[in-house]
Amino acid sequence: MPPDFTIRTFTHQDYQNVAKLIEQLQNYEWQLHPSRALGNVIGNKHLAYLVKIVQQQNGQIYVAESNQEIIGFIVCFVEELEEGDLHIVENERRYGYISDLYVSSEIRSNGVGAALMAMAEKHFLDLELEVVRLSLLYNNEAAASFYQRVGYQPYELVYEKKLRMLM
Repeated sequence: MPPDFTIRTFTHQDYQNVAKLIEQLQNYEWQLHPSRALGNVIGNKHLAYLVKIVQQQNGQIYVAESNQEIIGFIVCFVEELEEGDLHIVENERRYGYISDLYVSSEIRSNGVGAALMAMAEKHFLDLELEVVRLSLLYNNEAAASFYQRVGYQPYELVYEKKLRMLM
């Protein structure tokens, strides 16, 4: 049976619980790509960075809560291309960006991720933005499948090449 949950705005009291979820997200991404730092190394610091970005860039952090436990979170904020960057049409130069989304593994497939996404999208609609973007690691097939189910389509692909191999 799906859990009852609510979506609400992040508060300072949620800090440690969200930092633990960030650690879990980082550890998962570390398994997908060696460029990702381990969660226990960056959890608290990364959350502090995200809180700062959200404050500076008209964003929000939302949490999903069930039985007084934080079971997921989403981080969203506004990105804006520089004034001289004209390669994107004008109405899409300022857009919503979802930097992080995580739902505890035992709760997934119960609508929590979709509800968090809907809350972020509402935030962006309230700001009269027309586009939301996000990124994910190329081999994160579960995330790609989820984002497509909630209406997102591939937009841009970034390639990398290591110029120096670490010894």
